[in-house]
Amino acid sequence: MKKAATTRYPSPIVSSVLSDEEKIEAISAHFEGIMTTLGLDLTDASLVQTPRRVAEMYVKEVFSGLDSKNFPDVGLFEEDHVSEAGHHSLVVTKCGFTSFCEHHFVPMMGVAFVAYIPRGKLLGLSKIHRIVRYFAKRPQLQERLTSQIADSLSHILASSDVAVSIQAQHLCVIARGVHDEESQTTTSYFGGAFTHDAAKREEFFQAIQRLQK
Repeated sequence: MKKAATTRYPSPIVSSVLSDEEKIEAISAHFEGIMTTLGLDLTDASLVQTPRRVAEMYVKEVFSGLDSKNFPDVGLFEEDHVSEAGHHSLVVTKCGFTSFCEHHFVPMMGVAFVAYIPRGKLLGLSKIHRIVRYFAKRPQLQERLTSQIADSLSHILASSDVAVSIQAQHLCVIARGVHDEESQTTTSYFGGAFTHDAAKREEFFQAIQRLQK
């Protein structure tokens, strides 16, 4: 089963009529212009293929999340681990990711901790990683990325009982500007039971601590 990449927190994306190859050709030409303006010798053997390499990387890899057709196939299956008291287990997954800051187009690298209360339905663990990386593979803001992951997961599970916490380092802070190599940013999203049940939030934070060891 495939669910649409539905979220109430959309990225600033407009549709394109260009094929992937047409995008690669156009980006390659633009990047060649950037390199020429910077004074680089594009006849050098080390640089001659760089515009094409960058264009292919943008379209096929680091910005592949701009195309909704790349949203992962996901399927749910029945939960069979409910206790006799009716308590549902908490699922918490640690997902590494690399995204690109939309303000400077340099990487931000981090870890997303994604949790949900099954309520009778489970999602394959690898699918959580794929959802995180789908939304990460586009020019992003960390705050938006956090909300998109949570909201999309809520849509798939038909449940608001979702929490996401992201810890990331931004090269736009580390490699330029204030040049703070120790900088790290944390963003969080709490939905459903996580907003009003302090015990569930604490269980989530304790799971994060265990996963960080």
